[in-house]
Amino acid sequence: MIEDSVFREKYSRKRLSRQSVLSQFSVAIVEPEFGINLGYLARTTANFGMKRLLVVSRKELSEENLSKATLFAAHGRDLIEKLEYASSVTVLRRKYKILIGTTAIEGKRKSNITRKTLAPDECAEAVLSRTGKRVSAGNEICFLFGRDTTGLTNEELKSCDYHLTIRTQSSYNTLNVSHAAAIIFYVFSSIGKIDLNSSVMDKGTPYTNAPSRIEKERVISLFLRLAEDAEFKRFKLDLLRESLERVLNRGAPSLRELHLLMGLASKADSKIKRLSDHTS
Repeated sequence: MIEDSVFREKYSRKRLSRQSVLSQFSVAIVEPEFGINLGYLARTTANFGMKRLLVVSRKELSEENLSKATLFAAHGRDLIEKLEYASSVTVLRRKYKILIGTTAIEGKRKSNITRKTLAPDECAEAVLSRTGKRVSAGNEICFLFGRDTTGLTNEELKSCDYHLTIRTQSSYNTLNVSHAAAIIFYVFSSIGKIDLNSSVMDKGTPYTNAPSRIEKERVISLFLRLAEDAEFKRFKLDLLRESLERVLNRGAPSLRELHLLMGLASKADSKIKRLSDHTS
């Protein structure tokens, strides 16, 4: 009887571990056109234990689309019933600490850094290493999928912290959204793990001490101001901003490291201005 009890406890802990890996992640899709795709996405989201599904749209979906989505969602129909809305990707970005954008279209030119993407396993390792491979709050990480036909725009991808592509090794790289979601979620759940001894992240993990978006924006603003003072070509400023955002997000710097960067940029900016005033 005791052995049976121990077995049940180990089994339940194993099940909890398996189900909890992605349970605090959220999933969002931009302007879904077909209820069937939204339904299957809800089903896949529920398969991996995630509790929040959002639609990025200025208006709510039609009753017809919602009914069809509910029909194909199976045991994920409760996600359709409590569907959340965000009016734009910008709003979604403010809501979450990490936004993972998905796209089937990679940039062909080296200069197209917006479309420079990671494979699912590379992205999972990068994201989960920032969190100590644990996630505690429902507003931390969100997967973002694009429109059924056109996907995410460049501007929407620029709002994401990570860009992810499933490379099919063929000329036809576009997957149905629910198929892509299943692959991505499986990879993340395989690489991630949960701390069963605590429902929250341990203090001192890399992500706990990570700077906020506001602090990162201060660094970017200082370096852009420095670039202008140094007569950096104006048409390259947008590219510089995007490069800085990607480096800061991918590198996951500490608050101390950001303060050092801000100090450097501020001092360099002041010195350039003093030299400029002196020569004029």
